[in-house]
Amino acid sequence: MLEISSKLSELESLLRLLSPAKRSALLKSVTALFVENNARYRPAQIVLFDRLFNQLISETEHGETAEFSRRIADLPSQPVKVVERLARDDDIAIAEPVLMRSSCIDDSTLGEIARTKAQTHLLAIACRRRLAAGIVDLLLARGDEVVVRYLANNRGAQISEKVADALIERARTDETLAILVRERPDIAGRMDKAPLAGPAAVQF
Repeated sequence: MLEISSKLSELESLLRLLSPAKRSALLKSVTALFVENNARYRPAQIVLFDRLFNQLISETEHGETAEFSRRIADLPSQPVKVVERLARDDDIAIAEPVLMRSSCIDDSTLGEIARTKAQTHLLAIACRRRLAAGIVDLLLARGDEVVVRYLANNRGAQISEKVADALIERARTDETLAILVRERPDIAGRMDKAPLAGPAAVQF
């Protein structure tokens, strides 16, 4: 592993001399190395990879960066800074894999993205395995009907009483959402407490 650290440091110093094509090839090679031996790297070595990846993706095509995002999204040990950079990318093909699956993105970063990015980014966040109550609040406040449906269907989303009541009210005019809400024990029990929303409402 000391040899790996030495090689990574050497690569960093050589990056400025490489053409875009060679940078692309190097990104693929370093990614393969990182994925293959991921469980063996120590935290300090992950930091070196993180720094190197950040430099490499600065001049790669979007398609190559999206492929890189897909390859690292599920790894147990991830380069945190580059993952957060990918998650903030306006190109959903790049951001989606890590927004949906990366375990190293903290709630502060998710909240920032939920407040500022497009509905496609919100939808990716709504599909995460676990969602804290604060992130759920943001998604409900900004999300369109598709985002809200996926949020209601996500059993790993922490649903507060306030959010449960809001979902019930929205479900009264959204038949698909109503079906999803009925199937959640943590929401369905509150249905009788909510007033009906009008003659055209979906009836529970």
